[in-house]
Order: sequence, then C-alpha cells, then structure tokens
Amino acid sequence: MPATSITKSELRSEYRARRSAITRAQRQAWSAELNRHLLAAAELREAKCVAAYLAFDAEPDIRFTLTQLHRRGVRLMLPVLPDDIDDILTFRAWTPATPLNTNRYGISEPRGTPDMPLERADVVLMPLVAFDLCGTRLGMGAGLYDRTLSANPTRGHRVGVAWSVQEAQQLPKDSWDVPLDAVATESGWFTCRG
Repeated sequence: MPATSITKSELRSEYRARRSAITRAQRQAWSAELNRHLLAAAELREAKCVAAYLAFDAEPDIRFTLTQLHRRGVRLMLPVLPDDIDDILTFRAWTPATPLNTNRYGISEPRGTPDMPLERADVVLMPLVAFDLCGTRLGMGAGLYDRTLSANPTRGHRVGVAWSVQEAQQLPKDSWDVPLDAVATESGWFTCRG
C-alpha cells in the first residue's frame, strides 16, 4: 500500500515498529557505517557548528560522530524540550563531558550549559521516524522540529538521520512540514530531490 494512502499516525506506528525490530547487534554494526558516512560528508567536514541529538528509542547512535566533531573543534548543540509541547525547541552547548538530564520522555539533554541560537548551525542532524528521498520527514508527531526550524530559519543543511528500513517511497506532506536537504543512513549520504 502506498505510504500516502494511510494516515501519518499509522505510518508512525509502522515505521517505529520497523526501527524497533532492528536487533541491538545490528544497530551497533550499522551505527559504525552510519557514523563513517556522516564524518565523510563534505557538509560535516566543513561545518564549524552542528546541531544534533542523542539517540533514543532505537534511533541511530551518532555520539561517535559528535565526539569526533568535538575533537576537530566543531561547536555542538543539542535540543532541549520546552515545558509546553506546543512551543519550540531550544538548543544548548554540548561536549562529551557535558552533564545530562533526562527529560519527561526519557531523552537525554545537556545540563548547565549556555543556550545557543540554532541560526549558528551549519548542519542540523535530526532523528526521524520515516523519510522519503523527496525530503519529507515524519517525526514523532509533536511538530517540534518543524515549528523550531520555521521560527529559526537556518542557513544550515537539514539532515535526517535514520536506518535504511525507515525509508518510504512517498510520505504525505503538510504545508508546515520543513523539508530535509539530505538523509544519512548506514547505506550512505543521500541528497534529497526536493
């Protein structure tokens, strides 16, 4: 059945189940490949500042990439959930030594570091539930990244980070969805067709 003929909620359930079905051993092997592709990407090699995330709910673990970027002198920032889920994300500075808090969803966030404006990011690495190569990103459903990117237009590349099993042929797209410029998986780096 084409992805466009079912609801976003149904798609989220399907693609989260696909992601969760990947074994821990397979995720570890694929993470090594995915991190290799990220570090080889020209966009990340040239970046001075990167917004990223810490893995949650079987998302790809990119901490190795973040650590390597930190060693290169790249400034890093991670999202912090707002108190009101209808608000936007803020971003705080992060290094491998930064203490972390766990938010209400169990996601790790930087503690005690300064806020950083998202506009500074040369690359924004985002987790997702599903993607297509036209640049449509299906998130968890709260619209946080779409609202945040709309409120903070960034010159940076918007890059979805996922496993290849999360690729859909075509996803439904709403007017408020902010498109991806590229997607990185264990299979490689793919520029979106827009």
